[in-house]
Amino acid sequence: MKQKITIIGWTDWFGKWLADFILRNFRENIELTITWRNQEKWEKVASELKCNFTTETKKVIGDSDITIFAVPIAYTTKIIEMFAPYLKLGSVVCDVTSIKKEPSEALKKYAPKWVLVIPTHPMFGPFVSSIAGQIFVLTPEEDVKKDKRYKFLKDFLIKSWAKVVEETAEEHDKMMAVVQGLTHLNMFVLADTMKKLNFDIKNSFSFVSPIYKIMISSVGRYVGQNPKLYADIQMNNSEVLKVHKEFMKSIQEFNNFVLEKDEQSFIENIDNSKKYFADEAEKGQIYTDKIIFMLGKQVDKAKKSVWKQIILENIYSGEIKKCILEKYEDRKLYFKNGEMLELDEWEIK
Repeated sequence: MKQKITIIGWTDWFGKWLADFILRNFRENIELTITWRNQEKWEKVASELKCNFTTETKKVIGDSDITIFAVPIAYTTKIIEMFAPYLKLGSVVCDVTSIKKEPSEALKKYAPKWVLVIPTHPMFGPFVSSIAGQIFVLTPEEDVKKDKRYKFLKDFLIKSWAKVVEETAEEHDKMMAVVQGLTHLNMFVLADTMKKLNFDIKNSFSFVSPIYKIMISSVGRYVGQNPKLYADIQMNNSEVLKVHKEFMKSIQEFNNFVLEKDEQSFIENIDNSKKYFADEAEKGQIYTDKIIFMLGKQVDKAKKSVWKQIILENIYSGEIKKCILEKYEDRKLYFKNGEMLELDEWEIK
């Protein structure tokens, strides 16, 4: 008998990727239903993926062996409260939310007693073609770890070359307050500062090192994605404001060093950070050197391949192209057939 799986969630973010991932790996053994109130969007997705759609959420999860909540963070607890009481006895329920404490507590509170609760946090966006090398954080209660269904999920992720991290929901949120809350805030503040300065980013590339380009690429990656998700991460993790407070204190300290021309304190602060980072400072040098080397190697390949046939692989889709390269200029590949491709999106094999 096929396992019945239901995903409750939006089309615009992780829900669609998750549905596609489940179908690619288990289609022959499952019956997948996606459910939400926006019938027009979800029916289109269901048609594309060749799975079921319904707006009768309570009914379908009452007959589902596995239910996954894949809704935006700000709505997760409310949606769990609304639908969790209708979960099938003995079934499994998961969420894929970027915070874990509140959703975990809501699932334990509102789901029937004999439902197995497995809170998860896939730490990647819906742009990856494979979970190999990606991180899944699982925050189950200790007794859940003994259940064969939990062990199946964990083993499947490991066999798919994902990295599985098991942690408590509380510790997860404290870690994410820095890993996401601090780093995202830093990116958005950098972007906002450049915008207010009316800074010419493109022109700046003529003056800078590869590390600067990597940093700007990171900023561009964050501001180019889903701002609602980032707002939810900042505003729904109760640990984030503590991190913000320390971040602003550090900015003020460095600002004061500069205002007072206190070079000694400026240097001492960085030296202390270097000691704190210890081996990670050296690893950071090696890691970024590797990135710079690989970027340079691709440019060298492009320059040496003009008027030759090259094989390209798209870094997102895995698509392969064979083309005669006519010209390389400013990280752009121009081909004899008139096509132009961005080197950053393709790897020359």
